Amino acid sequence: MPVILGGLLLLLLAIGVPVGISVGLASFVSLAVEGVPPEVGAQRFIAGMRSFPLLAVPLFVLAGAIMNAGGTTQRLIDFAYALVGRIRGGLSAVNVLTNVTFGGMSGSAVADASAVGRLLIPQMLRRGYSPGDAASVTAAASIIALVLPPSITMIIYAVAAEVSIGDLFFHGLYIGLTFGVAYLITGWLIARKKGYPAEKSTDLRGLGRAFLKAIPALLIPVVVLGGIRLGVFTATEGGAVAVAVAAIIGFFVYRGLTWARIVTAMRETAMLVAAIMLIIAMAQAYSWALVTGGTPEILAAAVLGITDNIFVILLVANVLLLLVGTVVEGNAAIIIFTPVLLPIMTAVGVDPVHFGLIVVINLAIGLITPPVGINLLITSRIAGISAEKAMKDMLPWLGVSILLLFIVTYAPFALGWY
Repeated sequence: MPVILGGLLLLLLAIGVPVGISVGLASFVSLAVEGVPPEVGAQRFIAGMRSFPLLAVPLFVLAGAIMNAGGTTQRLIDFAYALVGRIRGGLSAVNVLTNVTFGGMSGSAVADASAVGRLLIPQMLRRGYSPGDAASVTAAASIIALVLPPSITMIIYAVAAEVSIGDLFFHGLYIGLTFGVAYLITGWLIARKKGYPAEKSTDLRGLGRAFLKAIPALLIPVVVLGGIRLGVFTATEGGAVAVAVAAIIGFFVYRGLTWARIVTAMRETAMLVAAIMLIIAMAQAYSWALVTGGTPEILAAAVLGITDNIFVILLVANVLLLLVGTVVEGNAAIIIFTPVLLPIMTAVGVDPVHFGLIVVINLAIGLITPPVGINLLITSRIAGISAEKAMKDMLPWLGVSILLLFIVTYAPFALGWY
């Protein structure tokens, strides 16, 4: 079964079959070869979508869509502009800061790349940024959404690994903010080297006005994450709270939300969530087939038979996940590879929450890495350049991202947290 599962999946992906269909076909064919009744596979398919925590996914996606439709994103951009626009490469810094704040609400890196890119990339091009740099900073900054709560990818890992969503959110918050600071510095260094301009300076009064207008938007993650961390509500209930607060602010505070825009936001959410849930359901069947075939035990015995050095095993896992993230959709990759890799990690003493952060960051980097690199494709298209041409400008951001990945991987051991 493992040979059929892996070989058929790779073949289908290589010939361009969509990820969800590839995963599903590989699962059902391998189960049929093993004589497993097809209704069992169908049951696993349905069971993959029946987890209550997964309800947080459409709720947070809808909250992000409502915030974008109601003018919340523009207030965040205005505040970021007033706060960091004056530094060298100010629009690059505005881009990063906007993604940090908006990513802490939408939970979707692809949504951030599209929403923020449409607003900021044209402005960057008008101010003299090269299309490659404008696309690269937007793509890189957008992946922060996968690390910051309420990251959809973290929710899916928590379901797959049966760990606390709140714990992942807590650690993801300071790691995501660290990514933001590192990207701000990277953008500043690139701007100094290439001579990109600072933007118009904003006085304290202007900064204060921008902050006051942004307060309602900034309160959304505070209310949601604070409520989850304090145990007032679960992460799934937090998604419902985020939708309600975003709608109230959009209707009654910013007054930019209309019923027509609500319908549009719900339509966009339905399309995105349908694709996500199809992949999750197919991947659940694939994961069950892997476990039934004994793949985790076989792989664990093979790896531990070669070495039990925790640092080497983590290095191998990082390399594997980086490669997987370049070709396999992140949510599917989590459900497929978590049952395979997590037993190995726990066997050598790696905490499941720590490993979850490693997995999420690896798959986030995959969004800006060829041959797929969906976020880079999105931002390159907005900038009017091919992803291949933008890749040269992406290299510094990719290097910083991988450096941060290895810090997250090995810092807990260096600091004695284990």
